[in-house]
Amino acid sequence: MSISGSCTEDEGAYHVPALSAAAPADADAPGTDAGSAFEDIPLVDLLVLQDLESQLAQPAVARKFALDYIEIWEQRYLNLTNAIFGQDRATALDAAISLKIGSAMVGGLRLARLAEDIENMIRSGCWDKGQSMLERVSDLGRQTVAQLRESYLPPGYSAEQP
Repeated sequence: MSISGSCTEDEGAYHVPALSAAAPADADAPGTDAGSAFEDIPLVDLLVLQDLESQLAQPAVARKFALDYIEIWEQRYLNLTNAIFGQDRATALDAAISLKIGSAMVGGLRLARLAEDIENMIRSGCWDKGQSMLERVSDLGRQTVAQLRESYLPPGYSAEQP
């Protein structure tokens, strides 16, 4: 790894384990040429949310969790962006891990996978590669939020509803 925080192609290439059985175990990171395997990971896996509903024994709590995820999406993305551009390792790791775990918990498996790749880039000091992936994070985040609203939350659902 170079001292400046930029990485060579080999230093930034990761083969991160898939977060879901729906993705092949040898799926390459989205920054590589084998992005088609990444695209095979579900944008939103509703089975994850159904499992959460079962575990909590209250679908309303799972819906509220999904709504909270949606409502803090922009702040989560802003935190990640600021930390990466500021090369603040601790804050960037916190933001990437928060995005990874939160996304996985609402079934946003593709975004969780991308967050995992960014986490690895941060750990290795590949700030330039992390920065180059932020537009993809933004796009996937908006798509994930839209999919959750359309496929999981009832129309017009708000936090005040049971």
